[in-house]
Amino acid sequence: MAATRTRYTTVAITLHWLIAAAIIFQIILGWRAGDGPKGAETFALFQLHKSIGITILLLSLFRLAWRLFNPPPPAPVGQPSWEKTASHIVHIGFYVIMIGLPLTGWILVSASKTDIPTLLFGAIPWPHLPLIPDLAPAAKSVWHEIGEIGHGVLVKVTYLLLLLHLGAVAKHQVLDRDGVFGNMARAPSLASRSPAPGSPPPASWPWSPPAIFTPRP
Repeated sequence: MAATRTRYTTVAITLHWLIAAAIIFQIILGWRAGDGPKGAETFALFQLHKSIGITILLLSLFRLAWRLFNPPPPAPVGQPSWEKTASHIVHIGFYVIMIGLPLTGWILVSASKTDIPTLLFGAIPWPHLPLIPDLAPAAKSVWHEIGEIGHGVLVKVTYLLLLLHLGAVAKHQVLDRDGVFGNMARAPSLASRSPAPGSPPPASWPWSPPAIFTPRP
């Protein structure tokens, strides 16, 4: 099935764009909350930050499970091996940050000196990580530092991965024009018209504007 598939499944596409939008929103939210003064508004922003982080974690775990049972379409025929390797590494990196960032944030909250409960979107109680809240103060401090350092490093890795990913998208769209982006962006009705890997694109793809004047013979 995966060998003949020319696009990602609808579930994979939906999860991709939901998680992508959530990550971008998290970055903006993190900047705003980190720069804001202490108070009710900043507290609310951090609570929202936690809620979206846990949502990303759950969606990412579901996406990983879905990917295991629904492999992605094959790479375009003729794609250089270094590109395939780089793509594989970047994809692994995204799963690391999509799961690692919420986990390190969860560690931070669980090891915090102030025991503030987490309510997802102000309504759903979310527990701390097991065992960490019951540790001695010195041990909790170590875990808090681990979470803080890990979270900060993964944020920087996220910036790097986004740059690499967007650069790859631009290359496939502008230089290669191989329809790779369309595998994750098109609706099924349009994706069915996209060329199979290794086949030349039809005359109407990529789209080009019609001629306004027809030269006389």
